[in-house]
Amino acid sequence: MSWIAGNNVILRAWERDDVPIRWEADQSADAEAQRYRDWHEPPRSLLRREQDWEAEQSEPDATAVSLVIVAEERPVGDINLFQIDTRNRHALIGLSLWRTEDRDHGYGSDAIRAMLGWAFGHLNLHRVELAVDATNERAIHVYEKLGFKREGMRRQHHFDGGVYHDELMMAVLDCEFAALDGGAHPD
Repeated sequence: MSWIAGNNVILRAWERDDVPIRWEADQSADAEAQRYRDWHEPPRSLLRREQDWEAEQSEPDATAVSLVIVAEERPVGDINLFQIDTRNRHALIGLSLWRTEDRDHGYGSDAIRAMLGWAFGHLNLHRVELAVDATNERAIHVYEKLGFKREGMRRQHHFDGGVYHDELMMAVLDCEFAALDGGAHPD
């Protein structure tokens, strides 16, 4: 797999040159992006990010697919399928748009749609799920437009800014995604 095409984005493998671009974006993340990112992972140095990339290249995780989102011929974010379970045919999905100015252009929606098309059509997954901060209404709205259903709430699941936050669990099934207008995305 070298790339997956969306309508306005390309999903492609990470390259060494993407690592410093992502790191630079992390250094200037706005408060909203910082909050949603930090409860997933702590800040890392550029050296650590490069070491992580090198380790992934030498020993890839068979239960994960991590791709860079390219729009307008430049990297704008990353999208990941992880905890891929081929027996039960499900996985988790995660997305990050690196810069504030790249939001609200449809890149995230297009990237998720393309990744779901590939996950259901190529990997033969039956279910893709995600977890989102329950106050992230913009993301929840996008996920629902893409066919994700609300399945449950993990109360006070993560700690940030001195308080605990709830986490909403959502999932979409292959048949639900295929039923959406334009949901049957070609590989």
